[in-house]
Amino acid sequence: MSFPPVYGGTFSVSQSVTSLPAYTARDRPSTAGATRELTEHVFEIKDKKKKPWATLKLKSSARASTSLPTFLEGEKITGSVTLDLSSSEKILGVSVLIRGQIVTGPQNEDRRCFLDVSTPLWLKGMPNPRDSASGSQFNGKLSGDYHWPFSISLPKEVTLPDPAGKHGAVRTYHLPQTFLERTTRVSVFYELCVVIARSTFRVDNKLQTMFVYVPAIRPASPSRNRQLAYRQNGPIPGPDMDPEGWHTVRTASVTGTVFNARRVKIQCVVPFTRQTSIYPTPRGSVIPLSITYLSNDSQALSLVCTPATTQICLHRQITYSQAPTAAEYCARNVSGESGPPDSILEICRAVWWPVDDGRGSGTCRLDGEIHLPKSLKPSSNISHFSLIYSVVMLPFKVTGFTAQAPPPLILKQEVEIATMFPKGPKPRVYSPPSYQDEIGDNMFIPPARGFI
Repeated sequence: MSFPPVYGGTFSVSQSVTSLPAYTARDRPSTAGATRELTEHVFEIKDKKKKPWATLKLKSSARASTSLPTFLEGEKITGSVTLDLSSSEKILGVSVLIRGQIVTGPQNEDRRCFLDVSTPLWLKGMPNPRDSASGSQFNGKLSGDYHWPFSISLPKEVTLPDPAGKHGAVRTYHLPQTFLERTTRVSVFYELCVVIARSTFRVDNKLQTMFVYVPAIRPASPSRNRQLAYRQNGPIPGPDMDPEGWHTVRTASVTGTVFNARRVKIQCVVPFTRQTSIYPTPRGSVIPLSITYLSNDSQALSLVCTPATTQICLHRQITYSQAPTAAEYCARNVSGESGPPDSILEICRAVWWPVDDGRGSGTCRLDGEIHLPKSLKPSSNISHFSLIYSVVMLPFKVTGFTAQAPPPLILKQEVEIATMFPKGPKPRVYSPPSYQDEIGDNMFIPPARGFI
């Protein structure tokens, strides 16, 4: 079997490496060290004359001011609150509230708060906000202009009751990423609200917005041999040449008949990379794959071992329960309001190419990769909500080969999707992009309901 040439690298093509050149069309100049200016978001409450009297400003990592504010893990939520009061008004306090909630239905009991941070900017009894240095107590009315800057740090983890544990058991979770999609009944969202507290018989004023929270999930660096391949734009070493880069080996046997004439057995050997089975894989990256078929029947191998018939996919599974209690914890798989409750969403499929590994007859090998969309939500697990990804191998659908009692899945390996690239060279793409980002446009903004 002849191999395509390797462009721009110093690696020679051997029997144990991926045989396609790395695609560099997507490569962009490095932005390391470049600091992108933060985007300002402005929210206002206006009076009857359309003049803003309360203004909330936020600085975030969002690409546009019209987008939801976006904050990465470790970034402080910075902004300011400004009041422009044309007349004297009795105000009891001004506070910033930040909450994260899991919503599984329309009722109040379907909303579970996992994050609650309250930061007072000014309260009745504190010094006059215009003359705080004097230390004098101020209990009168506010009039004129007032300005309060704030900088709030969110915790990276929260401790909540463990819904699957014994009574009183708790568990620590990382904050999940914002999850809002039209086709799912469950959502995870964050809100920031400025509360301008009034007297007992007056309604409080609120300035609020949802925001996107992105956790910082960075995988460990790949093996040294794979990093060298990325730097030199060469083919990544296969499992036999780079044992550090490949870890979990899953095997499965498929029994069937060829043209209803004879019974055959095919063994599938799938080594998974360490980024797949141990470390998270960054979204916008690829999952390298390799599969070897073994059989004593050469005709069966020629039918099954092809890029078209080898179907390995990335599946997404969402589980949640209506209430985070052990008695009511019954996970359900969700993919759409109109779909069956046990359905799973297929994100994308692997791209394959044949490899001659020099083992001779009775074996056939394919190398490939799964292209991960940049908009992929990272893996999450908090309380009674989880978002899990798996690499699965589907049963064969081949003319001339009939599997005996084919299982729903031949192989399954859970993977974790990260939000950041590992340190070192970025992973390269060795196949043309062929995936369609099916869930990138599913984010929506539900109506604001305030805090419960």
